[in-house]
Amino acid sequence: MPRPPRLPGGLPWLGHARAFGRDPVSFLRRGREAAGDVYSFHLLGQEVVFACGPPAHETVFHADESVLSPREAYRFMSPVFGAGIAYDAEPAVMDEQLGFVRPALTSARLQTYLDLMVGEAEEYFSRWGREGTADLAVSLNELTVAIAGRCLVGEEFQQRLSGELPGLYHDLESGIRLAGLLNPYLPLPAFRRRDRARRRIAAAIGEIVRERRRTPAPDRPDLLSVLMASSYADGSPLTEETVAGLLLALIFAGQHTSAVLATWTGVLLLEHPEHLPPLLAELDAAFATAADTATAAADTATAAAPDAGSALDLRTLLRLQRLDHCVREAERLRPPLVVLLRKALRPIDIDGHRVEPGTLVMLSPGVSHRLPHLFRDPDRYDPGRHAQGREEGKAAYSLIGFGGGKHRCVGLAFAYQQVKVIWAVLLRRFELELVRSPNPPDYSTFVPGPRAPCLVRYRSRQSASQGER
Repeated sequence: MPRPPRLPGGLPWLGHARAFGRDPVSFLRRGREAAGDVYSFHLLGQEVVFACGPPAHETVFHADESVLSPREAYRFMSPVFGAGIAYDAEPAVMDEQLGFVRPALTSARLQTYLDLMVGEAEEYFSRWGREGTADLAVSLNELTVAIAGRCLVGEEFQQRLSGELPGLYHDLESGIRLAGLLNPYLPLPAFRRRDRARRRIAAAIGEIVRERRRTPAPDRPDLLSVLMASSYADGSPLTEETVAGLLLALIFAGQHTSAVLATWTGVLLLEHPEHLPPLLAELDAAFATAADTATAAADTATAAAPDAGSALDLRTLLRLQRLDHCVREAERLRPPLVVLLRKALRPIDIDGHRVEPGTLVMLSPGVSHRLPHLFRDPDRYDPGRHAQGREEGKAAYSLIGFGGGKHRCVGLAFAYQQVKVIWAVLLRRFELELVRSPNPPDYSTFVPGPRAPCLVRYRSRQSASQGER
């Protein structure tokens, strides 16, 4: 069986690190054009095999962890999540930890979180005023931090850390760098800030755990309560450190990917404003139906018309198919995760190529989501490709923005719901316009959003409609 073809060029030991670091998606796409769907290159002394396409995705996602190990590939995340948490744990222990989290992300729980999400979004955007300019990426990062903290830890989390959280999350995220593949404990300033931020957040969660154990309250609708009531298969309860680590891992991983997906959903939509009128019509119709239903249920002819979010229940959210398509198209074109990684521990065949032990195996949603045999005119923004009757992206392992197989993002439904809530509330409140277009990705971060600043002008829809009369 042949080895993957190797890309030419690169520097001694550094390999292709410079080109990869500048723009990993363009680098990997050029490599595919030159060498095919499976090829190898060097990165900081490490041999990397890149693979793309559904057959390769299926092989990687379903390989036994004794063959392709996510744990070994994501060692650079251990300083963020903590010792013995997620990828730093043995596979069987990580499976148990994911099992603790899933009950907090069921459909019933998501319905409970919906009201909290709407409340946080309404409160946040009410502070914008009637018109002005805002940095969309900064704003949605702040909002998703608030939503994640409120839904998963409870309001005490926000109260304890107040305005610190966005900065702490920024320091955590900034500590995930290419150098971490070499050694995530190097004495770099970014790594020191990462460690300080983790200690601060973990300490705050620990304080909340101790306080709740001193004064227990029934039926708190958050993940912290679920974890505090959980125990391993051998009967041992989760330690305070484990509870804090799992919460931090889930909040951090989910919050930042959600913030970036929410930002790209809006940026791409506003860069293609021809898609706005039908989306706004869908929103207005869905809210009008919900308001009529609520009025009939209240049996009163004098019920006040709802504001932007008051009628947003799960049934209304599910009616917003165009909005759902916009979120999925943003995930396709600008996936939050640039690459997905595994470490080969034993030889494996990937799409007819032999991959040797010690190799870092890399998939890229940003490359695979633009394969022309899977998506027609793949570089074009076209939310309608996700509608019923269109077959693009429907095949298994075509869309891998949140992973696949047993390690597919456990909070995917939470993320989709959060992004849809944010944009349902925002578009009902404001007319929006980008200050600058296009907005290229910032690949200096592991989860790339638009390059800063990402400014929008906004004006309340009520003011706009009055101005037209």
